[in-house]
Amino acid sequence: MRTLLFTGNGGQGISLAAAATATAAARAGQHTLLVSIGPSHSLSTLFGTGDASTPVSITPNLRVWSLDVSHHVSVLWEQMRGRLGMKMAIDGDELPLLPGLDVLLGLEQLRQQQQRRDGAAAYDLLIVDAGPHDMLLRTLSLPDSFRWGVRLLFGLDRDPGRHSASPGQALVPLALLPFDWFDQLQAARVQLEDIRDSVLDGRTTTIRYVLRPDAVALEEARLAIPALQLHGLTVEALVAGPLLPDDMVDSQLVPLVQSQHAVMVAAAEIWPLRPLLRLPWHADVPGIAALAALAALGTALYADHQPDIRYTTVPAIEQRNDDAPFIAMDLPGLRREALRLTLSGDELIVSVGPYRRHILLPVALRGSSNIKASREGDRVLVRRR
Repeated sequence: MRTLLFTGNGGQGISLAAAATATAAARAGQHTLLVSIGPSHSLSTLFGTGDASTPVSITPNLRVWSLDVSHHVSVLWEQMRGRLGMKMAIDGDELPLLPGLDVLLGLEQLRQQQQRRDGAAAYDLLIVDAGPHDMLLRTLSLPDSFRWGVRLLFGLDRDPGRHSASPGQALVPLALLPFDWFDQLQAARVQLEDIRDSVLDGRTTTIRYVLRPDAVALEEARLAIPALQLHGLTVEALVAGPLLPDDMVDSQLVPLVQSQHAVMVAAAEIWPLRPLLRLPWHADVPGIAALAALAALGTALYADHQPDIRYTTVPAIEQRNDDAPFIAMDLPGLRREALRLTLSGDELIVSVGPYRRHILLPVALRGSSNIKASREGDRVLVRRR
């Protein structure tokens, strides 16, 4: 099953692009599930479905699901509290949602739903409205942050991410941690990483980045797109929009049209290897007519292509662990001054502007400072000197 994640600058363009893609794919005969994850659900407004605990059928090939993970958080809390024997008077409904946790748990629900009981894929295409890129990046970094915290506090550091110095540097001696807690913390860490890694499967999952056509959004994208790639998700195409028509005659809107044209030209120069799709401006259409309007948007967006076309097969991150070990990261559009690399134990800390990821070094590169980094265009290569 193919999975397309739609994210980008804030605004209605993300939901519109996801909905238009799903509607066009369903009309082309693909069994499609369109999902909204996060604190807000614009899809429920577009399709008039409201929040639902199960997918809602829109057409024979299209189902829409606006996920609310608050109940799922409560269930997980009660399970963990019971396993650890916690005597805390805090119910699951009282827990705050950590930034990114709602999206991560929503992705876990999707993973549980995307297989039929006979093991076959339940859908041909899964399209996810993942909201603004900031939320998605917090989600992708959450397992790394949890692993770092567990290592710092307790020195719990089994592979992946093991370093022999961790137990001795722990703030809380491991002997003070109940044995049952040890296993549960490790299990929680592994589960978070497994959920993320299932989303990062580059064989089936890619991102389409929705670029709001203004100068501020363009600068945001120059950090967000390489940061998404840094977390292993390939940004295969950009969707610019919603776009005002080029032939606008209203004198007050002409400067906006000129500005969006300048952004389109700049984006094509910054990311020349990625197609720049055009999402037309969309007027709100109620009821049944909304489907026809979204289908027209999908037709305009993909022209002669199928909505599920794979635009690139270049991986975001490559690693090799042999006689010539390396890590190669594709960070398109990133300015040199926005990249920082730090070696910490057996991890490489890569910072892209305000975004950061801890990457476990290949075994053959661990325990050595004889490592160099070089940049070849958009590609950053880390290997032996």
